[in-house]
Amino acid sequence: MSLSDSLSETPSSRGDGGPSAAGRREPRSWMTGEAFQNFARSPSAAIGLPGGKRARLSTDRVRAAPALTPTLSGTLGQNALGLAVWGLAAPNSVNRFLGMNANPQAIQLLFGARELATGLRLVSDPTCKMTLWARVAGDIFDIAVLRSLDKPENPKRRNVRTALGVVLAVTALDALAAVRMSTVKRTCD
Repeated sequence: MSLSDSLSETPSSRGDGGPSAAGRREPRSWMTGEAFQNFARSPSAAIGLPGGKRARLSTDRVRAAPALTPTLSGTLGQNALGLAVWGLAAPNSVNRFLGMNANPQAIQLLFGARELATGLRLVSDPTCKMTLWARVAGDIFDIAVLRSLDKPENPKRRNVRTALGVVLAVTALDALAAVRMSTVKRTCD
């Protein structure tokens, strides 16, 4: 297919009324009909250019179909990186904030390292459904830990409840992003 073959021609809209006005045509699109349908189904297409050269056009429909989801999961990944820094660099601060007496290395491993791994993966590829489901599993773990800390004798109970509310909201967003990305058919890898 050449560029001139794929041009759709329509009457000129200038309307200068001359006898040749009806015969004049202007291109409306560089790709129409079957060529456009093939491009819509495939992530790339080759088109002919003047002089016999060919150009390959590519698109990533994964990012177009779910619209908000890659942006949401990328933002969740950035927030996970922030939590990872807190958990890895200041595990005793996490202990104090939640009224826990956990081993700092356990916090670094179970909280900081997990958030770092999922955060980096989502920042690099916000469409990765496995990482999103891993975040949901991690959120369920966090909810279980926070529920165990929500006791009347915990002096930081208010902080625990605030953290629990935030984790529940983030879990809902993680689950939404995971479900949406699980239904997208990837056309490129």
